[in-house]
Amino acid sequence: MKKKILICFLILWGLWIVSYFFIRIEINKDHKIWIRLNEPYEEFGASASFFGKELKIETTDNVNTKKSGTYYVCYKARNILGIARYKKRIVVVADEQMPQIILKGSSYMVLRQGDKYKEPGYHALDNIDGTITNKVKVSGKVNSDKIGKYRITYQVSDSSKNIVKVTRTVQVISSNFQYLDEYDNIDNTLQGWWSGNKKDHNRPLGGADMNELKKYNAYFMGEDRKRIYLTFDEGSNDTYINEILDVLKEKKVKATFFLCHNYIIHNKTVLKRMVKEGHLVGNHTADHKKMPTLATRENFEEFKKQIQKNEEAFYKLTGKEMGRVYREPAGEWSYRSLKIVSDMGYRTYFWSADHYDFDHTVTKEQAYDEMIKRYHNGAIYLLHPKNKGNYEALGDFIDEMKSQGYTFGLVDEIGN
Repeated sequence: MKKKILICFLILWGLWIVSYFFIRIEINKDHKIWIRLNEPYEEFGASASFFGKELKIETTDNVNTKKSGTYYVCYKARNILGIARYKKRIVVVADEQMPQIILKGSSYMVLRQGDKYKEPGYHALDNIDGTITNKVKVSGKVNSDKIGKYRITYQVSDSSKNIVKVTRTVQVISSNFQYLDEYDNIDNTLQGWWSGNKKDHNRPLGGADMNELKKYNAYFMGEDRKRIYLTFDEGSNDTYINEILDVLKEKKVKATFFLCHNYIIHNKTVLKRMVKEGHLVGNHTADHKKMPTLATRENFEEFKKQIQKNEEAFYKLTGKEMGRVYREPAGEWSYRSLKIVSDMGYRTYFWSADHYDFDHTVTKEQAYDEMIKRYHNGAIYLLHPKNKGNYEALGDFIDEMKSQGYTFGLVDEIGN
């Protein structure tokens, strides 16, 4: 009797095994799918059969595309014996958008020795979590009693574990800046800058070795990524800066303006607008002089005056500190002038893309054509606001670059 029962059990078990394993469930498309957060989930379904006969599929899922995580779609099919088999599809909802940390004040600050460092503040946002400022971790210290360069790092992670990190550089300079003996040992040969842009969209070599320039806090190009930096040099009052600001505001793009003293003292309203709209105003010297000719012990006071005169005028008119970014007039430079400017708390920015735009006869079409030929990853564009063609072509150029995946930034992020 027991033997018969055992045989029946084995037969039934064998039938169950056959019935179970001969239920075929085929998942359409991939067994594991990744979709972006908040994108609609398209269910591709599955098919089932038992010894060639189609079976009905029951589908259940817990996919929530509004919340990142791993979800499952379950497919169940029963054969004629009522035996069910299951298969699952994995659906990963991924939040790939990085959170954003917005630094208040400049990402590059200068303190005079002995002055107390005061944190300007920061704000952190995430596309899903909203405001996450309270999650920002700040590291690094500034010793304002010791001349040198310090870095404050800000890091935040969102609920999807996307991590972003930004840095603020704080340079402590001498409170009584004097000509140093070491400057006499630094090459003061006047050199002219050239971009080296061959119009092939490759990153150019530029007018000097990039690593050598970094020793003097000087740069001509950003990182190798789809980022463009618009810079404008202005020394006169015959300009289209207001119109350019209109375009930048419409396109939601920030730019850097290197200004001379004459423009600063005669355009208070424009300067305040630049500051209010988040643009960066840099130092182009007071009188557009050849700075290497002043980078000597004998002419040092005039060298300082060319820099400090702009700082004082800008602060007097706006109540704000001028950005510690600098451009050599006419691109005429020497390693000594770069060193002195660096010791005064500035970073120098040359350019990697330019064209003959200071000719007022350049048309919109010509300006656009010249600008579009020269784009490349990390490009710093040199433009002159006195040229109408530049201003008229600017909006179209920005639109085209954005369509190709480029973003726009301020030069002071380069070198951090």
